[in-house]
Amino acid sequence: MDKDSAMDNPKYTVERKTSPENTKKKKKVTLPVPIETPEPSQPSTSTQDNPPVRKLKRQKEEDKEEEEIIEPKKVKTPLRDDGQTKNVERKSFPRKKTQKKKDVYHEPIESSASEPSQPSTSTQDNTQVRTLKRKKQEEEIIEPKKRKTTLKDSSSSDAEQTATSSEKTERDNLITDKDTFEAKYVEKYQFGEGGYGSIYGCFRKSDNLPVAIKHILKCLIPHKKMDDGNGKMVPSEVAIMLKLKDESIHSDGKAAPVALLDWYDIGREIVLVMERPIPCEDLFHYIDTKGGTLQEEEAKIIMTQLIRTAIDLEDRNIFHQDIKTDNILIQTHSNTPQARLIDFGVSCMAEKDSILTRFSGTPINAPPEAFKGFCSPGSTTVWQLGVVLYETLHYRGDFSTIDFLEGDLMIDSELSEECQDFFQACLNTSEEQRPYLQDLLRHPWLR
Repeated sequence: MDKDSAMDNPKYTVERKTSPENTKKKKKVTLPVPIETPEPSQPSTSTQDNPPVRKLKRQKEEDKEEEEIIEPKKVKTPLRDDGQTKNVERKSFPRKKTQKKKDVYHEPIESSASEPSQPSTSTQDNTQVRTLKRKKQEEEIIEPKKRKTTLKDSSSSDAEQTATSSEKTERDNLITDKDTFEAKYVEKYQFGEGGYGSIYGCFRKSDNLPVAIKHILKCLIPHKKMDDGNGKMVPSEVAIMLKLKDESIHSDGKAAPVALLDWYDIGREIVLVMERPIPCEDLFHYIDTKGGTLQEEEAKIIMTQLIRTAIDLEDRNIFHQDIKTDNILIQTHSNTPQARLIDFGVSCMAEKDSILTRFSGTPINAPPEAFKGFCSPGSTTVWQLGVVLYETLHYRGDFSTIDFLEGDLMIDSELSEECQDFFQACLNTSEEQRPYLQDLLRHPWLR
């Protein structure tokens, strides 16, 4: 198909349309009018035309070369980057600063005492004199402080040495006590434990005497120290047991306290060495071996011994405060039971009619007035003896003060009338109506 026919055929007629955007753009496009700008002046090759420019350029080059000659070390010298090296800036150290540093440590000039040195006109001499003067001023400022510091350090060091020596002496004494104890006794086994210590069965090496060793932690000692009679302050339990060495207390017919043979202050512990009767056992286990209860005749013997010993303690103003079946030993070497009183850990010094605001014995066996916040040594001891007798004559009868006050514990009606009356006297809920210890000895049941 030729060109003319294609144009005549409407099928192949193409209408060219321009988009409004293109039309708009075309209308807005304008060609800027060239502005004539002066061409930058080129330096002329002629020497006559550009002498000032050439002179200025040469002057700059000369200045640059002069700067490179004077301060070549201020330029950063790139080093080869191998992961370990970096660009390092080399700094120059002027000679003047080095000279000043040298003058500071210059040796002082020796001058005559009669003729003081005169300042020299030379620079070097003036520098030395000036350095010497400054050094003297620094010594005047620094030396007094050093002397003061030295005195302080010496005093503190002396105090430290004194404290160290005292601690060493005390430590040596404690070690000596421990060595002495271990050299005299051999511990075998533990057979008892209380609220303030543990008791071990031991032997004395010299004669194989059986003894009881009681270990008490100092932090658990409840009472203050007391005078042992020789002006030495010792724990209260030790002081009280030393007072009980009187022979009158250890006579027949009494529940004599076990004797204190020796004691040691070892570090954090107090060690008591006491006699150990063999064979023996505490009253609590002794009752069990007898079938859970004792007969009245045997109970009378034990109770009489306890009352007599309680009277001896009362005469010496010693308040045991914790008399119970666990703290009573029964020697079983004969048919007649022999009672011994032990454990003075919570005992104290007090008169029988004094009023105490604190009860330190076993709470379950405390007298009724202890729940009101007070107690008296005499009436409390009588109550505790009544508790011991109740657990002795009642089958497996563990006593509780609260249960007794509430009526849950009753006195056995099968006991003799004298025994029941003895119970009523000891376990009277009113502390004022309880009898004295001497009155108990005269009671019909004990005759």
